[in-house]
Amino acid sequence: MTRAEALRRVQMYSFALDDTGLFLDTHPDNRAALTFYDDTRKKYLEAVEDYEMQFGPLTAKDSDVENGWTWVDAPWPWEVEE
Repeated sequence: MTRAEALRRVQMYSFALDDTGLFLDTHPDNRAALTFYDDTRKKYLEAVEDYEMQFGPLTAKDSDVENGWTWVDAPWPWEVEE
């Protein structure tokens, strides 16, 4: 999977979670929506983990700081060749 495809997968699940969360704000007892949210959340976390294992952290908050501030050491998006 390319970097763009992996990022698109993360974005897809993130959007679905945001949209379902808004629906649940007005329909908190909807079992189908709750199940969908839970299933999608698991897929989102898996997609983030897959992305970060291949390409590094998605945000500075996800960066490992044990060995210093390495967030800026990775190539910037415009520096990456697909």
